[in-house]
Amino acid sequence: MNKKYLLLMIGVLVVIVAILGGYIVGNKPQNQTKTEKSVQSSSSKIEKSSSSSVATSSSSTTSTVISTTDAETQLNDGQSIDGKIVDIDILEVENDTELGQNIQAGEHLNFYPATQQYNLKTGGHVKFKVTAAKSTMGSWLIKGNVIN
Repeated sequence: MNKKYLLLMIGVLVVIVAILGGYIVGNKPQNQTKTEKSVQSSSSKIEKSSSSSVATSSSSTTSTVISTTDAETQLNDGQSIDGKIVDIDILEVENDTELGQNIQAGEHLNFYPATQQYNLKTGGHVKFKVTAAKSTMGSWLIKGNVIN
């Protein structure tokens, strides 16, 4: 009796795991489509504003500066912050992580510069130009470059 019950429970768990796996894999393209639509919407707005006048065109080449709070809000809303400059108050710097140097600017924001920055210290201030952002285990891993 106990063996049959155990086998039944294992079978039920296998079915549940298979269903959850299918659900996760099945929803991935929808999430990517949502992100792609927001990126296309943003790029079309930029194209419209840059074609309206020469002055606007020259200002559209400069990157937008946003705070870490705005960056996290935009990322959580599915918007891309690629190409934007984030104004960072450094909470902690870890120089030797698996992904390289980690500039922590909040509980869920981790900035990884392309090249090691030796002059960064906890409590410092820096601007960071974003090239890519990825969510992993509830935190944002943001790649880019420290700029002056």
